[in-house]
Amino acid sequence: MNWLVGTYSKRKSEGIYILDFDEDREKFKLVNSFPEISPLNPSFLAIDSGYKNVYAVGESSSSDPGLIVSYNLINNNQLEKINQEFSFGDNPCHVAVNSKNDFLVVVNYSSGDFSTYKLENGKISFIEKISHEGSSLNKIRQNEPHAHSINFLDDQNFYVCDLGIDEIIRYSINKNNYKIVSSKSFKTDPGSGPRHFVIDKKNRRAYSINELDSTINFFEINSNFDLISNQIISTIPKNYDLETTTADIHFSKDKNYLYGSNRGHDSISKFIISDNGNLVFDKHFSTKGKTPRNFSISNSGKYCLVANENSDDIFMFRIDEHGDLIPTGEKISIPAPVCLLEIIE
Repeated sequence: MNWLVGTYSKRKSEGIYILDFDEDREKFKLVNSFPEISPLNPSFLAIDSGYKNVYAVGESSSSDPGLIVSYNLINNNQLEKINQEFSFGDNPCHVAVNSKNDFLVVVNYSSGDFSTYKLENGKISFIEKISHEGSSLNKIRQNEPHAHSINFLDDQNFYVCDLGIDEIIRYSINKNNYKIVSSKSFKTDPGSGPRHFVIDKKNRRAYSINELDSTINFFEINSNFDLISNQIISTIPKNYDLETTTADIHFSKDKNYLYGSNRGHDSISKFIISDNGNLVFDKHFSTKGKTPRNFSISNSGKYCLVANENSDDIFMFRIDEHGDLIPTGEKISIPAPVCLLEIIE
């Protein structure tokens, strides 16, 4: 099965990569890279529900505007650029597509806003930009908004995590013109910094991983799509006093377990999901590298791949019957990997 890899443009990175991951043999192989058509810092990628089109953010630098770039995915190993648009903000860091493949959202971290786009056969067309306002407790990281991720609940409703203002905001769109028609904000603890978000739609549950205080929030989703906070739990050991932040969060395929990555502690935290949705901490697993930013559970549910940004490698872990991550010993070297995305055939 092939996987897309997004990277930061440093240490001779060639932008977007495609890897082959042979689960039967537990082996990695580099398939392709796309230095000519990758934007600067393609740090987050999304793929549509038909696995036909890929979208990459291009994080801006001091002299480059933020971008969103669209590609055709050909034979699961080639990318052909369709078009690009400005993100109309600074440092776009996350992108998501609705299930109908006709609407896309990009968040801009540094300017604290997001932009929306109409999709037509993969071509992106700008609709509007929405800006956040406010600040929070951490004066170094939270002097202004920092929109960090988008998750669709359905084709008309999505949530945006804003690390800078300690809020998760639900937005609703008009299904005809795709304009934002309403929003509602839900607070997390001051100084927590909600970063990424996962939704269990069947059980109407959601979990945010909070970057600044290394915690996870468990929410119930009520009939109005409101987030009802039920639990806050730490991702790091109580006696750990070195600098660390969280990054990514994912369910196991069966949704019996929840995993979160810790950068600094350099681990994946594993939680057991109780019948009522509450989390019970189980154990930590070393990521075998430095600064695990993004990780991903394979569609088969049998493997976890971890992108270690600062050791320039991706490690493979087998997931056993208890949800534990067992290192296979297999890794592949990629400069500054920060996003992993499986291409489902």
